[in-house]
Order: sequence, then C-alpha cells, then structure tokens
Amino acid sequence: MVRLAVDADSGDFGPEAMVRGVMAARLAASEPFAVCVCGNEERIRRVLADIGGGAERCEFEIEHCPDVISDGDRRSTAWKTKRGASIVRCVALQKEGRVDASVSAGDTGVLIGSALFILGCVDGVARPALAAFIPTPRKPVLILDVGANIDCRAELLAGFARLGCEYVSRVRGIMAPRAALLNVGSEPHKGPPAIRAAAGLLDGYENYAGFMEGNRVFSGEADVVVCDGFVGNALLKACESFYALTSEFLADSKETYEKLSQKIGALNPENYGAVPLLGIKGTVLKAHGGSSVTSIKNAVLTAVRYVSG
Repeated sequence: MVRLAVDADSGDFGPEAMVRGVMAARLAASEPFAVCVCGNEERIRRVLADIGGGAERCEFEIEHCPDVISDGDRRSTAWKTKRGASIVRCVALQKEGRVDASVSAGDTGVLIGSALFILGCVDGVARPALAAFIPTPRKPVLILDVGANIDCRAELLAGFARLGCEYVSRVRGIMAPRAALLNVGSEPHKGPPAIRAAAGLLDGYENYAGFMEGNRVFSGEADVVVCDGFVGNALLKACESFYALTSEFLADSKETYEKLSQKIGALNPENYGAVPLLGIKGTVLKAHGGSSVTSIKNAVLTAVRYVSG
C-alpha cells in the first residue's frame, strides 16, 4: 500500500483544504493508500470535527508539528532550524522510512531545501528541478525547471536536459526522447551566456535537439523543454491563465468549451494538483499555494500514481 505524508499546514487555506482534499482523494482513489497528515494537531482535529469524523474514522495518522516557519526564517536552512515544522516533517518521514512520498503546498524554497538536505540528490544530479507536463497536439511535453532554481548556470541546464529525458523515458516509455533548450532564437550565437554554454555542454548528447523558441513549445517537436525556474514558472502560469481565459471566452458556447477543455485540461492546475521534484532520492510533490480542495485531491492522487509507477 502506498504511504503518503501530507503537509496540512501549507497552502493559502491550510488544514481546511488539505484535510478535505485528502478525504476526497480517498473516495476517488481506485486503490486504498495510507496517509500521515503533518501539522498542528488541534487545527487538524478542528477541521475533522467540522466534517463530522475523527482521524480514526478517516483512517489516517496525525503527526503533530509544533514549529512554524516565519517570513524571517531563511528558506535554505529552515529544514535545520525548524525541524518540527509540518513542511519539514512531511519530507523527513520519507527519510525515516514511514512514507513513500510527500505532498506540500508550502513555500517552494523551504520544500526544496528540505528535500535536498534531508533526502539528498540522486548520484550525478547537482540540483533538483520541478517539472510539469503541458499538452500539445502531438503529445505531452515536459517543461523543467518550473520554479525550483530561479537563476541557473550552464551546468544545471545541461543536467536538467538529461534529467528530463530520463523521466520522460521512464513515465512515458519513450526510448529516445528529445530535449531542447528554450531560447530567443535558433541560431548558435543567440541567447544568454548560460544557455549558449549549456548548448556546448550538450553537444554530442544524442537526445539534444538544439534551441527552441517560445512559439514552438506547443509544437510537440521536443519531448523535453529546458529553461531556468524563473522562465519555466512564468511559462507554466501563463499556460494556466490561458485555460482560465478560454473558459471565459467560451462561456456562452458550452459544447465547444467542453470539447476544448478535454484537450487542454492538463493546463488546469486543479486537474494535476502538483508537480514532482526530480533528481532527489525520494518522491516530493509541490502543489500550488492557492490550491483548492479539488487541487489537493488531485495532488494526492498524482502522488499515489507516481509511487505506484
């Protein structure tokens, strides 16, 4: 049985959304899974009382977490100074062997720092990356990094290309995935120094497909599109806003909207719920800070599928 740790104190709506999302996931899951909910026990039990059931009835464990990470705490060291914080304990439970995966809607920097220093990176990986699939007419395309590393040197970008190809090969069964570097042009002399240098490092890598401009990301010509976390996060959120914009434009055309939403549903953050942090010795998924109950439900289900393989 898959065992998950869920950070109940994370996100804009805290235990109210996180606990209800876990319960909704239980009802929707095809197979049972075990859950350890990390957070302030009093707040969690208050939500359970409002719902009308205790932890025993909901069949999950509560891990009381007394520490709170404030704005004044350094994100890179919070895992060490606030070991009793829910976001840290959520990851630490993997190290202790009590769970198989962790789900949090908390601060990205703290979550990555916790995963990096508690679980560690896979051999050969310098920094982990957040990755997300986006739909194209041909196939889903993996974008990374989408927020873990805001400013990347060439070595990291080259590493993300290899990391993304390995992931796509494993989860989608593509034997020779193609990775492209997102750039402002296809010519060798264009783009920031780090991107040009990354291209040099990938020269000779059989999966490398060269530079790709933004207007080709949705073409499906590459299986993996590599960029730094600043660009990737902006790109992902722009994609998500396009989904919302489409629903507004087609509000009076219900049939057309329903057909289109089936095609681009992957752009709706509520549908996928969370994205994986690749390159660590464990399974950590990051959900949006503004996640609703539905988003958390799907984040938990994504984590279950991820662990199940």
